[in-house]
Amino acid sequence: MGLRFTLLSVALACCLLSAGCCIICDPSVVAALKSLETDYLPGHLRAEHHADVMQRVEQAVKDFKNQQFSEESYLGAVDEDTLQQASWSFLKDLKRITDSDVKEELFVKELFWMLHLQKENFAILAERFQDEVYCPNKCGMMLQTLIWCNRCEKEVHTCLKSYDCGNRLVEVHRMEDMILDCHLNWHQASQGLTDYSFYRVWGNKSETLMSKGKEPLLTKPSAGPEDAGEYRCELGTVSSGPATIIYFHVTVLPERLQEEQQSSNTISELSESHQFPRPENILRSRLLGLLICGSIGFTLLIAGAATV
Repeated sequence: MGLRFTLLSVALACCLLSAGCCIICDPSVVAALKSLETDYLPGHLRAEHHADVMQRVEQAVKDFKNQQFSEESYLGAVDEDTLQQASWSFLKDLKRITDSDVKEELFVKELFWMLHLQKENFAILAERFQDEVYCPNKCGMMLQTLIWCNRCEKEVHTCLKSYDCGNRLVEVHRMEDMILDCHLNWHQASQGLTDYSFYRVWGNKSETLMSKGKEPLLTKPSAGPEDAGEYRCELGTVSSGPATIIYFHVTVLPERLQEEQQSSNTISELSESHQFPRPENILRSRLLGLLICGSIGFTLLIAGAATV
């Protein structure tokens, strides 16, 4: 039974994939299948049914392998994260079956239904990888590590697009820092990158190296009119050819107004709009109030005398 079920275990894993035994590349899956053979199967499936189960699994594998590769959905390779997701889903469902202590025919049905679901799950994961993760660079050359499912080997795949990643217009005010950013989102996922090199490009197309290192930024403090012009950034690789080339066109604008001037102007405007009343205006207002009060009192006095 050991040799027969060893073949069955490999076939079960192969049945999950459209292009070979990709999930079997994960050591945790190999260990789980070995445990299924040695710990679970002897007490849950009679020996006379092993041959029939084996034939059914082998036929399923043959039918599944007849599917063709698709450039849109699956190329026979995935990244490590996609493989881990597929393995985790398989191990979770396999544990669910063994924890349920299901036996005999019900065990076989559960097993094949799980294979069907995992096959669909891997198709979804593979298509998502193809759409969102595989060669995400829109320009330049990216070196991406992939796992080839038919031989369980990691290889560096070259995702080659146009080296030219476009021109960027940069405006900076005089006496402020000029910052050129050469970083692209896919740089952190690429293998084999070396240094960012920034060059000043002159009118005769000659170039002067300004900086070189791991930092994707070029910073020039207190920019002046002499800093206006063309710049080029190149990200190197361990192989021949750069990963990225970006050009920058820098325009130096006039110096901004000083904040102190702006704040003093604001204070001046506030003081003009909130002036205090003059002393003579205050005295005039008080005299007018006394006259009004006196007139009212005199009127009341006369009215009282007339009633008497």
